[in-house]
Amino acid sequence: MKLKRMLNILTLGTCIGFIFGLGKALGIISSNKYFHYKMYRLILFELTAGINKGLLYGLAIAISFCLLLTTLLFLWRKIFSKFFEIRIIRKNKLAPLIKGAFSLLIFAYLILKIVEFFSSSSYHPNSFLFQSLVVFAFFLLIIKFENIRCFFSKSGILIFIKRFGMKIAFGATLSIFLLLNIITFSQRLLMRPSGPNILMIVADSLRADHLGCYGYKRPTSPYIDKFAAEAVVYEKAISNSSWTKPSIGSIFTSLYPHEHQAFYWPDSLSDKFLTLAEVLVNKNYFTFAAQTNPLIAKKYNFDQGFQYFQEMIEEKAEAVTSSFFNWLDRNRKSRFFAYLHYIDTHVPYNDPQEFSRIYGLKSYSTITMGSFERFDISVLSEMSLSQDAKDCLINLYDDSIRYFDQSFEKILEYLKNLEILDNTIVIFTADHGEEFWEHNKAFHGHSMHREVLHVPLIIRYPSRFPAKRVKSCVQLLELFPTILSLAGNKNDISRRGKNLAVSALKDKQIDEEIFVEGTLYGPEKKGLIRDGWKLIKEIKEEDMNTFEPSGGMTKYSYAKHEDSLDLYKINQDFSEKTNLIDDFLKIAMDLDRYLSRQSATTFFSAREKKAKLKEKLEDLKTLGYIK
Repeated sequence: MKLKRMLNILTLGTCIGFIFGLGKALGIISSNKYFHYKMYRLILFELTAGINKGLLYGLAIAISFCLLLTTLLFLWRKIFSKFFEIRIIRKNKLAPLIKGAFSLLIFAYLILKIVEFFSSSSYHPNSFLFQSLVVFAFFLLIIKFENIRCFFSKSGILIFIKRFGMKIAFGATLSIFLLLNIITFSQRLLMRPSGPNILMIVADSLRADHLGCYGYKRPTSPYIDKFAAEAVVYEKAISNSSWTKPSIGSIFTSLYPHEHQAFYWPDSLSDKFLTLAEVLVNKNYFTFAAQTNPLIAKKYNFDQGFQYFQEMIEEKAEAVTSSFFNWLDRNRKSRFFAYLHYIDTHVPYNDPQEFSRIYGLKSYSTITMGSFERFDISVLSEMSLSQDAKDCLINLYDDSIRYFDQSFEKILEYLKNLEILDNTIVIFTADHGEEFWEHNKAFHGHSMHREVLHVPLIIRYPSRFPAKRVKSCVQLLELFPTILSLAGNKNDISRRGKNLAVSALKDKQIDEEIFVEGTLYGPEKKGLIRDGWKLIKEIKEEDMNTFEPSGGMTKYSYAKHEDSLDLYKINQDFSEKTNLIDDFLKIAMDLDRYLSRQSATTFFSAREKKAKLKEKLEDLKTLGYIK
């Protein structure tokens, strides 16, 4: 192949890659409403990243095409031309061949997109329709191939494109590419954030009362306890849901689960609301995530705002910690926000052998490390699981905490050795807790009781946050505004959560409502904590998206219930042992009415509220109620 022709192919591939990269970046920017939230630096970064990727892919495909074509031509000339002879009498004889080839390619692409649409829970219908329209437009162009070619020839456009068009397109592509990268590089270099690093560590399914710093008798967490002694410990931190997806969604967005829309098993985190990572990227932070839970994977849109999002599904703590260290070695001089999600404390507690025997796992037990499924235990519980088996499960759970605690120590030591520990906000928490038959259920996802919602929340930042213990009830969605406040950033993003630093710094008792919702199994449950009371409401109707781990068997393992209310005085009975619904029915009904209103509300930003108020006033004027 001639050099000039190869250069033309490379130029064409680069320009096409640029267009696709720009289109994808603009799609992300518009779907996430970055202009609406005035995330201008984030828009710049998305444009630069999208165009860079597009150029890289376009160039790689063009090079591959050139190599393939050169190889085929070489093979033809040296081998196959001796046996075959091809003669083309008229050029327009090629037209049917081109039409057929392109029609097949378009048809194959459309079939691929249809399969992708129906197989992926996170694939958006609007995106599918848009791509289908584009494919259909290309198909029409192919049908009219000869007419279009004739038009271009007569109008002189084809001659212009051959002579100047590719040069202009390549020059424009190169100029925009260089300009965006220079601006982005200068932003990174000159606009470094003044705040501290931020590290959030989440231990999946870790209930607070199995840690020494929360009063547990076993020494499950010596290093976490040491960390807690130098930090602010929130004694009554409440997760906003009983399972991972809605809980992490609330942490990332500072919204209730029904608002951020990652509510049921197949749901994805909505693009409409900014995540903590997106806000911090706009503040020029480098963002990193290493996470092990399949429910918060990229396909569910939980990677929003993370420049590096490493999925390590169900891998051990050492792998997550090592991944973070490798990334940190390359970025330790930059301000960063890192999110580490460990799954070692999640059922089936399958930890290394040396940790599984710390608390005396009985050799004759039928339940051993990693040998059971959650559904098995649920069914066995209905059939009176033995106390020895229950004790073995608790032992394994405590062993898993001890195993995770070792990795927690390594992280702190590594930050200390890099001399960045004291300039890093370290937040340790969990997405939810774990039940062990306190209210006749095991594990998580099917109740709103204390053992599955009470999680550790420990924040260390010595220069701004003196070590102390806070006794007020707080909720995890308040981490969003708290982090922005501690990092010295103006929290101009309207959200549900309040700044937890106020209570810690001013010894101020927090008096607020905490709303919890979202169950993984069986009937939906919601909860409200207010004025020292906790109401749990069970709703009879089940949504079709409620996850059933064994299909039709669920109806046998989870009994049907009518609508019901439970009421607890948690400032006196935090473990929720005594249901006071019969003694304080009026209080329960008042809380239930408030809970119903809260469940029906949808979050609107200040700008959206102003727009809706304007619409309402216009409607009232139209109806003649006001002038």
